[in-house]
Amino acid sequence: MSKVEKKTQVERSTRNNEPVKKVQNVSSATRKTFARFLSNFLSTERYKPAQGFTARTSTALALGVIFAAGLWRFAETLVAVSSPSWVSQPLSRLGIPLALAAAATWFLYRLVNQSDFAEFLIATESEMNKVSWTTWADLKRATTVVLVTVVFMTSYLWIVDQVWSTLLKWIGVLRI
Repeated sequence: MSKVEKKTQVERSTRNNEPVKKVQNVSSATRKTFARFLSNFLSTERYKPAQGFTARTSTALALGVIFAAGLWRFAETLVAVSSPSWVSQPLSRLGIPLALAAAATWFLYRLVNQSDFAEFLIATESEMNKVSWTTWADLKRATTVVLVTVVFMTSYLWIVDQVWSTLLKWIGVLRI
């Protein structure tokens, strides 16, 4: 096979229903896909900026915290490393994490403005707006019921455990 792989598709012609071979260069398609990705990644355009603000902001902040924790750990690792010598320079110790933070910030901005992901976040926020949230009084009441039930069940199981332990010790099955 040659260096340039070719993809062949068989399509039906609409006029006489004869097979028509369509040859497309795979590396050319890959280049076009990468060019589309790169132009989208470098674009500052926001996708539907008036929709899904809360979901996008929350997602970006949550992912930003994860990135920040990783960068913090990376910066601590750079402080501990003494070899190679350029890593031990103060400018490198500060500059590398800051450059990665800038790249992560841009990545998060583009991620929440990427059309498919933004549509998902917009749909998620619209579904969350449809949820019937409980009132504060109902929440306190339900929490009280759960806590009382847990305390009751814990007490009941402790008593049953003590009764069975005593009974089994008395008949000689347990020797503790």
